[in-house]
Amino acid sequence: MVQINIWFVPRSRSTALVKCLSNIPDSKVFFENLIWAYYLGDEDSLYTNNPEKLGMLASLPISPGFNTNAVIKQMTECTSKVKIVKDFFFTIKGRYDEVIGKDSVNIFLVRDPRYVFTSVLPKSETSFYSAAKATHKDMSFYYQSMLEGIQVVTKLCTKPPAIIDGELLSTKEGSAMVVKAICQIAGLEFSKAFLTWKPTDNFDPSWILPEIARNVNAQYGAFQRANSSSHFEDSKERVVDLEALAKQDSVLFEDINACKPYYDKIMSQPFLLKFDS
Repeated sequence: MVQINIWFVPRSRSTALVKCLSNIPDSKVFFENLIWAYYLGDEDSLYTNNPEKLGMLASLPISPGFNTNAVIKQMTECTSKVKIVKDFFFTIKGRYDEVIGKDSVNIFLVRDPRYVFTSVLPKSETSFYSAAKATHKDMSFYYQSMLEGIQVVTKLCTKPPAIIDGELLSTKEGSAMVVKAICQIAGLEFSKAFLTWKPTDNFDPSWILPEIARNVNAQYGAFQRANSSSHFEDSKERVVDLEALAKQDSVLFEDINACKPYYDKIMSQPFLLKFDS
């Protein structure tokens, strides 16, 4: 079995990347199961231990029997040729040997915090930042945990981590290079057919994901654009005027600045994938 782990920061086009990779023959996608077990599992989660920190997630229903132990068990029992896991690294809770896989391929998908925290969840027209800030006061933890993940994978795994700038996924050419590189690292044959997928109203029914993720998509449209798309498109990163933002929302501005040193450190790692233009 080949295991491909996608560790990501939010709003980095990770869902669209997984839609590409799920075209790999005999593959099985485990989509954000650890994330939602971390927040809303029925044991050892924010819901059970610190429900006051759930913020807007507190209104979502809980699925009995869904928790980190159940998720890890289901991933361990996967018999597909290729297992694709997409999750935040911090949701592993230190259970590295059980989740990561010594011979796995580990992709760290990062994006500049100025774009991450100024993005909007389309269906609810809610900013991602306001939704996340209600649960996490220190927003830099997304980047800190990614740095930690890179260090853990470097020590634990036989293959070095691969860091990918999410900006590459804003073009058809860059997306093709990224998917081709991941296949090469994983020892899998690349096909141009991987670069297109069937649009869906919600999620690919073959994916393993909790009902909570479907509820989040239905309520906030968090994955709406990726699910309704059929391929990566050429799109420019929006302009974020930090000087104007500092006057408009000083707290958001400060949180972006707090993330910047960690983002810069990630981008300076020798594992950053670079492509000739």
